Amino acid sequence: MEGAPHLIDESNPAGRLHKILSDAKRRKDQDKVRAVWASVLDIEQDEVAITKAVVELYSLSNEIQSLIKMNNQLNHQLYLKSFNQINRAFFPLNLGTNWSSVKQHLTDEALTRLQFCAEELSTFYTEDTLSDEDLAEIISKTEALFESVFNSSLPDVLRLALLEEVERLRSSISMYRIKGAKGLKESLQGTIGAVVANQEELKEAASQNPDVLQRLGELIDKLDSFTARALKLKKMVTKPIRYLLEKVTDADLSDSNPELEPDA
Repeated sequence: MEGAPHLIDESNPAGRLHKILSDAKRRKDQDKVRAVWASVLDIEQDEVAITKAVVELYSLSNEIQSLIKMNNQLNHQLYLKSFNQINRAFFPLNLGTNWSSVKQHLTDEALTRLQFCAEELSTFYTEDTLSDEDLAEIISKTEALFESVFNSSLPDVLRLALLEEVERLRSSISMYRIKGAKGLKESLQGTIGAVVANQEELKEAASQNPDVLQRLGELIDKLDSFTARALKLKKMVTKPIRYLLEKVTDADLSDSNPELEPDA
């Protein structure tokens, strides 16, 4: 750690946290904690939403420490010294107080150490970042799917199951700045699971609700393609699931790398 790195890899957990906290550090002392976190994380000024997001920041902090500790060649004390201080910026969480009470914990030293963590993680952890345009498209598709499911004639049990999955996707998208592609992948796994679990009901409902299932197939394929590329994994929509989705939705799901997909 002889000198601060110039470029910060924002595609790994430490880089993401550094970007968020650097933005937060620039906010005015007299601003309210509620307003700053909502603005920095691009969420509504809702107490539950902000609290949930700050908990995710704390989890991100812990994830970074775990990743650094995986490398036994590093001086852990040197890299991780400031994390207790950083975590004091998250808790206790008093949304009505002035930002200065939080900002005092976001020192230049703490952010510099976080910067070095980002540089170190970049040697073995990297993921593609979703562009603003792609993120906006995914948000738009998710909102359209929610409206479509909500207004559909699907059986109540199926409708509720799909609304829960779309809400979970909504949440993971809103947390993308914090959790990255990993959070989207976890939610996508749940959505694919729901499709498989409800495949018979979906087939029966397809003719009466083609719009819902078309949107569902398109969103799953969009998220699957991105998370596979970002995390350098195989696509999760394997041939059996792809066949099911296409039969149910008549969606022409893209298949850019069919040879990578297992047959079962």
